[in-house]
Amino acid sequence: MVQDTPAPTATRTPRRRGGSKPRGGGGGGNRGGQRNRLRRNVGVLVINREGLVLSGLRAHANGDKAWQLPQGGIEGRERPIVAAYRELQEETGLRGDEVELLGERKNWIDYWLPKDWVRGRRFAGQTQKWFAFRYLGEGLPDLALAKDREFEALEWLEAGWLEDHVIDFRKKVYAQVFAEFREFFK
Repeated sequence: MVQDTPAPTATRTPRRRGGSKPRGGGGGGNRGGQRNRLRRNVGVLVINREGLVLSGLRAHANGDKAWQLPQGGIEGRERPIVAAYRELQEETGLRGDEVELLGERKNWIDYWLPKDWVRGRRFAGQTQKWFAFRYLGEGLPDLALAKDREFEALEWLEAGWLEDHVIDFRKKVYAQVFAEFREFFK
């Protein structure tokens, strides 16, 4: 289940891994020779008092598959927990004092982008470390405070709805994350 999360200074960077199989959430088959094409990333699950998850409507996208959870790349030697707080503020405008850290997923999850999305890109997918937070405020965060304009709107959604409606290559990732952090939805 979810491990007890140490203070941010104690969060570890993943060790280099070998092997030929991507770990969970994949959907891209065996791409072991392309492991170096996975971008290190954090995913952020923010849950309110009603057990709903903070979701962002991607800018420049349309339809219900445009909703997703905040996530973003880990910069240089940045610790994953530091990246999670940074991404949370950049994408949603939430500051660290507006959330409470609930848990950190022990294992990383990989996913691969569809082949037609990869042409000309440095990365073919992501390896993600996930964190769960409790939102301490009321209503929606003020998106105008976000530094990054990745989302055009924020909404509190049921995890099941989001899992069913997220873009296909993220479905397995969301299913794993929601299952692992299910105790926090109560």
